[in-house]
Amino acid sequence: MIEDRLLARLGWALPAMTILLSTLAHIMSGEYRAFPFFISEADFPGIQRIIFTAGFTLTGIVLIYLSWRLFQLNKNHTRWYWMHLSMLSGIFVGANLIIMAFMDMYDHLEAHILTAVNIFYFGLAWGVLTHLAMKDASDKSKNLRYLSISLGFIALIGMTYSINLGLIANPEFVNGDWDMDKMQPWINWAAPFEYLLATSFMLTLASFGADITSEEEE
Repeated sequence: MIEDRLLARLGWALPAMTILLSTLAHIMSGEYRAFPFFISEADFPGIQRIIFTAGFTLTGIVLIYLSWRLFQLNKNHTRWYWMHLSMLSGIFVGANLIIMAFMDMYDHLEAHILTAVNIFYFGLAWGVLTHLAMKDASDKSKNLRYLSISLGFIALIGMTYSINLGLIANPEFVNGDWDMDKMQPWINWAAPFEYLLATSFMLTLASFGADITSEEEE
């Protein structure tokens, strides 16, 4: 099976490269609707969709296995109840990421929004639960999670608030049938917050590196 150190690196590097490359491909194609745009807007027909779908599918598989290995390596010297919940959150995030990779926002908006919301909320929960479980984690991983989880909550609140302001100004979009161009003044704020939220999640995943290799180092 995949070596644990490599698994830990893939956990954050795969989503980082997927977002970066699909976003750049979407910009370079000239087919982007406006700038800034949501991460999922890069799931547009063309090379950007191939990168987006393949990258997030692989990421989902890696995260499911990562959450299991994190649990296996640490279940005997952590707060077991938080560790079980951490594992379940990680598996749920990975499964939703795989589904989202195939449910693009252009043709499957409701399913896409549902899976994306699950990833946002349970991704944050995964970080919090792991932090609570790892009572003897290294200072490096703890400090990184303090930073990443704080950024995550700030980003989630900022993104949600921006979207809600747009929906207040355009109540006809409350049911989800958005005119993205009319919503763009609020997407100008919501999209950067979404990228910040994704960055915070990758920092949380990076913090798992020290925890998943602890048994090997001992």
